[in-house]
Amino acid sequence: MTKSYRFLACITMDKLMNDMDMNDLRAAIDAVDDDILALIHKRAALASAVGERKTAQATAPFYVPSREAGIIRRLLKRNAIAAAKSHASKIPDEAIHGIYRGIIGACLALEHPMTIAYLGPEGTFSHTAAQRQFGETSSYLPCPNLAQVFEEVEAGRATYGVVPIENAFEGAVNDTHDKFADFDMNLFICAEIQLSIHHQLLSSCTQLSDIKTVYSHPQPLGQCKAWLASHLPQANLCEVASTGKGAEIVQQEHGNPHSAAVASMAMAERLALPVIASNIEDHHHNTTRFFVIGQHDSPPSGEDKTGLVIAVKDTPGALYGLIKPFAERSMDLTRIESRPSKKKLWEYVFFVDAQGHRDDDDMRAAIADIETAGASVKMLGSYPVSRAL
Repeated sequence: MTKSYRFLACITMDKLMNDMDMNDLRAAIDAVDDDILALIHKRAALASAVGERKTAQATAPFYVPSREAGIIRRLLKRNAIAAAKSHASKIPDEAIHGIYRGIIGACLALEHPMTIAYLGPEGTFSHTAAQRQFGETSSYLPCPNLAQVFEEVEAGRATYGVVPIENAFEGAVNDTHDKFADFDMNLFICAEIQLSIHHQLLSSCTQLSDIKTVYSHPQPLGQCKAWLASHLPQANLCEVASTGKGAEIVQQEHGNPHSAAVASMAMAERLALPVIASNIEDHHHNTTRFFVIGQHDSPPSGEDKTGLVIAVKDTPGALYGLIKPFAERSMDLTRIESRPSKKKLWEYVFFVDAQGHRDDDDMRAAIADIETAGASVKMLGSYPVSRAL
């Protein structure tokens, strides 16, 4: 059928449903797809022009998380408005986010090729989070441990890195915090990613009772602690550097079929390992937060957080003195974590996430008060607030 369906914008969905047969509807969908593809190419051309301007400026970063956050927030609002006007079922925000993250990532790759370091191998949750943020067209560099992710970005061999920072139920990822506690490190947080996490039990065993050893990263083992204790009380839990490493060990142990791994569905598909138990996390709303690290942070987006590392003197009321400057300005602290400084016995540093941007007057004043009181403050960077997906 060769009819043109460019007039579709002028007629209602009800009219389409009533007056068009199946072939007409499919032809109309094809026409809309052609329009969408043409608009994507138009957007890509505009993105390339932006890239040329940034290249000429030399100092402007190609990846601007605040700009991307603004685009996504605006589109999600328009998605709700469009659904209300058309009286149709709303396209889920997660779908809109995924579609436009892919488009933005593809256009960004045209502006400037990027390499993204992450805790590998391919198929880990860090890999999934990185692809969620940067799309399929960026180059990805798997690293055997978190320290190397930081090293690759700091050395400039990777443009950005993606590192897990905390799980909603299991808490902080200590290896990541220890790297951020290094006051000599010249890296910044420029974005955050919240990823819904579902764990699968991968094994060649046909019976749970046959499993003697379960491999995984300490965080997933903790997130599945109750399930493992209930269903695999006989198994030894073996911590490895990543979920991917655990799955690879299981794949390689053909001569020892009594092993299993806690890993992602993507890892199961990549290694062709059977899933013998699905979604074994102890909490249905299991979510892990990741940071994107780079050699710059993000300009204000209108809804931001700022990450700080604060080293305080070991004196009575030290923690109160840290919190007070924020409380006096009605600034919300969304997270406070303490970690040993590893420089002096019983000395701690505090990781703080504060609502607001480092360029805000209140943020500047609060940090100044903390430093005046004798604490050392390291700015980890400001970044747009994300949402769980």
